[in-house]
Amino acid sequence: MDEHVITVAWVDAPDEIAYHDYVEGTYNSFSCTCDLPLPDRDAATRHAAEVGRCLMCLGSGTISINPHDSGGCDSCGGSGRSEPGTVMIQARVTESFVKEVASLLPAEFGLCDVVAVLEQRMKGGAEAVLSVAAGLIRYLEVQGEVVLCTAPDFLPGDGVEQRYDDPRWLRVP
Repeated sequence: MDEHVITVAWVDAPDEIAYHDYVEGTYNSFSCTCDLPLPDRDAATRHAAEVGRCLMCLGSGTISINPHDSGGCDSCGGSGRSEPGTVMIQARVTESFVKEVASLLPAEFGLCDVVAVLEQRMKGGAEAVLSVAAGLIRYLEVQGEVVLCTAPDFLPGDGVEQRYDDPRWLRVP
């Protein structure tokens, strides 16, 4: 029998929850058969990484989209195992770091510009850099410091391939 079976249980979640709450496991409880305390999604993901489990489904082979629906895990193909060498990357970004990076961006910039600046300032590989880049741009938009000035060439639709050129943002004076 496997020593590390991580289970995820929904705890009185509302019918509709925000994506952030789903990702963070706000309405979930986590447990492992090894009795290691798993107070949240971060702890469960770290434990899954340590024992060779898939970081998305935590080794169950299925992902629960909401309390009433679940499906197979695309990341591991339902096996529950992670590929050898799979590494979990966490990036914690402070407001001062965001402001520092933002000050280095030109008046008009694209995602590739943000990625280039971040690659010089942080470790963690492409996955972490892209995640931080997306969060940084969204933060600047919410703060009213930048606005999107170009959009994708094609929008998704039936039979239409979606193509994104590098979107561009402008600083707001």
